[in-house]
Amino acid sequence: MSGRYLIIQTAFLGDAILTEPIIETIKANQKDAFIGVIVIPANVEVFSLNPKVDVIIPYDKHGEDNGIVGFAKIIKTIKEYRFDSIISPHRSFRTAVISFLSGVKKRIGFKDAEASFLYTHRIKRPKNIHEVDKNLRLLEPFNFNNIVREIRLYWSEENKRFIEGIFEANDISSTDKVVVISPSSVWPTKRWPKEYFKETAEELSKKGYRVILIGTEKDKEICSFVKGENKRIVDLAGKTRIKDLFYLIAWAKLLISNDSAPVHIASAFNTPTIEIYGPTVPEFGFYPLSEKHKIVQVDLPCRPCGKHGSVSCSQKHFKCMRDIKPETVINAALELL
Repeated sequence: MSGRYLIIQTAFLGDAILTEPIIETIKANQKDAFIGVIVIPANVEVFSLNPKVDVIIPYDKHGEDNGIVGFAKIIKTIKEYRFDSIISPHRSFRTAVISFLSGVKKRIGFKDAEASFLYTHRIKRPKNIHEVDKNLRLLEPFNFNNIVREIRLYWSEENKRFIEGIFEANDISSTDKVVVISPSSVWPTKRWPKEYFKETAEELSKKGYRVILIGTEKDKEICSFVKGENKRIVDLAGKTRIKDLFYLIAWAKLLISNDSAPVHIASAFNTPTIEIYGPTVPEFGFYPLSEKHKIVQVDLPCRPCGKHGSVSCSQKHFKCMRDIKPETVINAALELL
């Protein structure tokens, strides 16, 4: 008999993407399994075209679902779907409490999660392996034989037409080599200096590559600075949806990014990737899975200084990013291109 599984991951975009192999693995072992996911509204797009997902439950924990009413609402919704297993890569106190109050019999979370005693199965979260592999450890209680490590993401024909329209409007042909650059991050200290990104984009543009900048509405200022007056650089900050980026990054010849979500999109499509590390380190498990990739970082005694980064450098020098010069990234890019 196939089970009814609920995956809870209400963190950032990259975290949501890295839970996808859990879905693939469940379906590889139980083709008739019913799978639900709980994500923040901004991440619904990650799973909305996934044929293996039966229901997506948005949880606006910092918005309209914040507070007791929203808390009760999400618990009620979980109960309505009669799940028999909850799998929680998210390690927050709120997630543990929701899981417990939902009444689902089998509740699986990490040992180091907040309030982990509320889970029926507590899995040791290993260090120094990829986040995908850590998440897959949560499936150990099911004794599945087939483990699927690949991230599978989906776009629609509408997303394809949108990006191809961008190409056409900017005279980008099928023979052009497109380099996608993501110059921002939620955390300021995880951002390589915008001046360095600008120099990198300019140099690649001079060498004949077509550079496309991506980011959210909040990244418009950074992307505008990087583009400058260069008409061969396309600035899409605030203009794309998540699945538009799936198609764009899958099509690109190279992604250059800070330690952020676009790296994981590239991993899904095996797009060559350069990931620039500052306050965080690859050992945290968020490095590229693409076959062709380069990690750019410098050795400093103060690294890493936190699991996410921070608003400002505690040492006041920001050497972890400032000491990575543009020529290092440019040379790495040319090697991969």
